[in-house]
Amino acid sequence: MSNATTARPQKVTMACLAAGVASAIVLVSIVSTLSNWGSIEVREQIEDALSAGPVSDAISVDQALGWLRGVLMGAGAVSAAAIVLSIWTAKRHRGARIGLTVLAVLSSLAFVVAGATGIVPALLGVMVVVFLWGRESRAWFAGEAPPEATSEQPRPVDPQSSPTPVLPTSQTQAPPPSVRAPDPAASGGQPAPAARPYASGPEAVSQPFSPQSAQYGPGANPAPYGRMPVPGRPRPLVTAVVVAAALSGLAAAVFGLNVLLYLASPGQYADLIAEQPMIADSDILGQLGMTAAELARTMFWLSLALALLAVAGAVSALAMLSRRPATRIVFTVVAALGMVASVLTAPLGLVWLLAEVACVVLVWRREVSDWFRAAR
Repeated sequence: MSNATTARPQKVTMACLAAGVASAIVLVSIVSTLSNWGSIEVREQIEDALSAGPVSDAISVDQALGWLRGVLMGAGAVSAAAIVLSIWTAKRHRGARIGLTVLAVLSSLAFVVAGATGIVPALLGVMVVVFLWGRESRAWFAGEAPPEATSEQPRPVDPQSSPTPVLPTSQTQAPPPSVRAPDPAASGGQPAPAARPYASGPEAVSQPFSPQSAQYGPGANPAPYGRMPVPGRPRPLVTAVVVAAALSGLAAAVFGLNVLLYLASPGQYADLIAEQPMIADSDILGQLGMTAAELARTMFWLSLALALLAVAGAVSALAMLSRRPATRIVFTVVAALGMVASVLTAPLGLVWLLAEVACVVLVWRREVSDWFRAAR
């Protein structure tokens, strides 16, 4: 049954949003890298990569720069195409969905080849493919009703095959009640007086009649007529909210403390960083070409960004308890940004990475989706 007004499934919205945001981030990073292509830093990075790899004598630095520039330009074109395809896929264009699926599969394979740093982007590409070709998504792109709506439609009843209802014996065989004339002798020649004066109006009823009271009995307080009772919060959602809020609160406290220490005394904070054994013994400041004050300022901005991201994660996790479908999408986007930050801070961020992946999987389970859908 074709229906052009069917609402877009949340999984399609999530897939298009994830693909578009990820492609935009990749495109911005590529443009930023190409804008500084002629710098000495880029050339030194290429030289270090060639000297550490097995092809140090096979190609020169200029050849590697030329090839890498071409690869980056191709990746930028693919990212721009993925943004456009994400927009048209959200508009229910079938060809755009196929194109976005192909780009997601190719990107996942490319990120897997890149190593451990490409695990999260590869999983994101797999998630986009799964969401675009799920059961609800296929029905929406085909212009059909959702699977839940078709499964709840009543089956047509054949009047010839339906059994004839059998009435109870009390209704079929009970004779009508007999009416007797009043006996004047029993009441002294006059009928008994009425309990209420004539034409005084109907007697007040303590509880009005309703179909619910007839079905559930007097004193019952069922759900409103025509509506199903609201189920409780699913356990996977509660688990995801508790885990996400706890870990986000811990991360916000740690990075917020670094921000406060820097704001209190930037000089002492820089000296504290320079005295760390890992930095002092390995001469990281010399390799980075930075002073202790510059490194402290960089860590301040990084800690501030991560603290704000952690606060956003906790707020978006708690907001899902309000049962608004948009809060789950916001939480997934914030969790995806947290996954990228966890990969960049590995190996310390691997615990947060696993927790974020688990929370996203929990909030997109079927019972959680049914709980959000029932609130519409």
